[in-house]
Amino acid sequence: MSILYVVSDRQGAGKTALCASLAYLLRAQGKRATAFKPVADSASDNDAAIYAALLGADTPPPSDADAVDAIAAAAQRLQADNEIVIAEASNNLTRAQSQRIAEALDARVLALANFDADMSADVAAVAAPFGERLVGYVVNNLTQYMRTQALAELVPAIAAAHTPPAAVFGLIPEDRRLLGVSVSQLAAHLEGEFVQDEGDAECLVEYLMVGGMSLDPGEYYYGIHDNRAAIVRGDRPDLQMSALSAPGRTACLVATNGIAPIEYVRYEAEQEETPIIMVATDTLDTMDRLDTLIDGSRFDHPRKLERFAALLTEHLDLPRLIAAITD
Repeated sequence: MSILYVVSDRQGAGKTALCASLAYLLRAQGKRATAFKPVADSASDNDAAIYAALLGADTPPPSDADAVDAIAAAAQRLQADNEIVIAEASNNLTRAQSQRIAEALDARVLALANFDADMSADVAAVAAPFGERLVGYVVNNLTQYMRTQALAELVPAIAAAHTPPAAVFGLIPEDRRLLGVSVSQLAAHLEGEFVQDEGDAECLVEYLMVGGMSLDPGEYYYGIHDNRAAIVRGDRPDLQMSALSAPGRTACLVATNGIAPIEYVRYEAEQEETPIIMVATDTLDTMDRLDTLIDGSRFDHPRKLERFAALLTEHLDLPRLIAAITD
């Protein structure tokens, strides 16, 4: 039985996504695996609930950072039913606290680094406290078209920062789906009102598209992207119908100016199982409010789990990582 402790160089690097997706993939291989977070980032940290929802994991509640005995006991309880336990580190811990937890868990350590062009200079800082416990790195959110440069410069820099050289198990590309939010989260962010109950409020919104911002026919414009939210003035049934009839899926209609769409549009939305959200703001103000939407995006949706697991399958040397964890 093995424990993997996942640390990162910054908040929001993708630890929850990595931990949940690793457990998901290990289970798909027939291994008994789970994930938990020993120490919460804050009182509002809901990662334990995310693991429960995505993995069906009955994880223990977070402990205080200095309660290493309680953390170790929680991990031991999980080990009774699992071959591999994955523990997500909190970025609010000091290096000394995180080191003590890794030692109390007798864990192998995996460092997750969030890609940026200047990360090579201090890439080893996140793993410095863990010494021989470190099994290697995963680099997340690799910018499109930067893979060649990362392989040529970043991977050698990571290896050279450690003795013996550290392994890099994968370079995971950035992906738009992972920034999506559910229709219900979108409605809450805009303080909107559902015009009718029909439709999937938990559908994932991946694109925001504004009606009337293109010279192309509406069906062509909206058909460019799937899983879209169409933000349209409430008194523009032509644009609303274009969004509903375009190829792909309209996850929801957002009717602005506090105007509910006409009955015919509501009927068509019901037939397509597309929720309609009415907001009091005009279209421009609504889009301004959506500028901060992804700030609250969390790894809390089954489609995100499926997508990140697919990215790991394609870009992560999972057999090598498993061998490093269980050796």
